[in-house]
Amino acid sequence: MTPEDIGRRLEDAAQLAFPEGGAGDRAAAQRAEAAILGDLRPVNPMAPDWLHALILVLWFVAAAVDSASFLGMEGLRALGNGQAALIFAALLSAGWLGAVACARLMRPATGRNLGPTAWVLACSLVAVVFAILFHGYDTAHFVQDGIPCLRAGLFIATPTGLVIGLLLRRGLVLNWGAAGLAAGTVAGLAGLGMLELHCPNLKAVHVLVWHVAVVAVSGGLGFALGRMSGEFE
Repeated sequence: MTPEDIGRRLEDAAQLAFPEGGAGDRAAAQRAEAAILGDLRPVNPMAPDWLHALILVLWFVAAAVDSASFLGMEGLRALGNGQAALIFAALLSAGWLGAVACARLMRPATGRNLGPTAWVLACSLVAVVFAILFHGYDTAHFVQDGIPCLRAGLFIATPTGLVIGLLLRRGLVLNWGAAGLAAGTVAGLAGLGMLELHCPNLKAVHVLVWHVAVVAVSGGLGFALGRMSGEFE
């Protein structure tokens, strides 16, 4: 039930309880109570936030691993063990924060809106990790090598984000712009995770721009689509 639905219910109840020329007696109060409560039905309680967050993390990991398994794991084979551990720890940490942001937005008044924080931190954290681990800033074949990665990452992020959006609709989202930003961040991390497993190009300039751009663009698109969705609620 939306705030507009509640407002209409209250207006209808007021008209039933206090019709033109009527008196506000006990019978009128009973009519108002019946108008408000008569068709209300119990609903199943929502799952706790941590469970929604866990489901979203498992979904983004599954999307990344399954798609990379299909495309090939050349990127994972190119990484050293230490590099892989640090990169995927950063991705999981950012993904958990984005999932918590989504779960919070499903339930009003559950705490601070973490959507913008998750988006900024996800982009910043993986960029810092890439800058520490990788070298190579020459721009030979920069665009030719980069566009396919950006396209592939967004191709994985799109269906991942749509599924997250369906889960968000099981709650009561009041700020769809923030929800879209958080969902787009998690979806973008799925695309980025796929690229780290699949793409063997370890040049710093490549991963810092094109791989991180998947999260940045996905979050921005999620925000825009969320705002548009909220206008039609």
